[in-house]
Amino acid sequence: MRVLITILLIVAGISGGRAQTAAFPYPDIPATLTSNKARFVYCLENFWTRYQFADTTQHNRKVAEQGIVEYINLMQYADSVTGACAASILADSIAQHGGECTLLFEGLIDHYLGGAEAPLRNDLTYAHLLRALPPSPQRTFLLREVTKNQVGTVAADLEFMNEDNKRQRLHDIRSQLTLVVFYDTRCEDCMEHLPAIRESQDLRSNAFRMATVYIDTEANPQAMQAYYLPSLPSLYLLDPDKRVLVKGGSLQQVIDMLHLILNERAN
Repeated sequence: MRVLITILLIVAGISGGRAQTAAFPYPDIPATLTSNKARFVYCLENFWTRYQFADTTQHNRKVAEQGIVEYINLMQYADSVTGACAASILADSIAQHGGECTLLFEGLIDHYLGGAEAPLRNDLTYAHLLRALPPSPQRTFLLREVTKNQVGTVAADLEFMNEDNKRQRLHDIRSQLTLVVFYDTRCEDCMEHLPAIRESQDLRSNAFRMATVYIDTEANPQAMQAYYLPSLPSLYLLDPDKRVLVKGGSLQQVIDMLHLILNERAN
């Protein structure tokens, strides 16, 4: 319900684009589209219709950045067909203008979606855009990485050394929920956040198991090969069938998902 409300607020705001003070030229959603889904799809697929791709002024570059941020926020709610279509439309517009336009948009996409420090990291959206943009060796590599263990798919099995110094297979863990924590002892953030993860009251349940996987080529050589880990610690929440519920998320994202699951079970 919260996701639906968010989408409706975004679409409602965009449909009144000319009345807003924001500089980005939002699309006008036809009044004939009355269903929320139809309005959302139209908005996303026509998001860049009124943007001036040929304008290379500094002001328009700032408008492009604002547009990318809001476009990415919308894309996270799109189904795979709509997301792929919207990504292709944007990529075609970028390719038609080339030059500075290509450098600008590819830089913005990589900044906001790629790498450990990406402020709006979303691997599904990034994958859509990597597929739509012109192929290159770097994009082929990145696409292979970001599509590993997507939400909704069965997580790759791996053998690892657990905290009792015993070999264990991830898929052998029997639990309603499994939290896999990838970390490195040389990572300051890991050493800072691991105690909070271990001691979190929200994670204390008989139906919950935690597996900490040390990123080391000797102790756990499969981890880096099977999982995309641009930042550490990296948390994966899995359901009873080891399907991914949260991919590379924060402790708060894991807790939010747990609360959502508990609320659904209660209702």
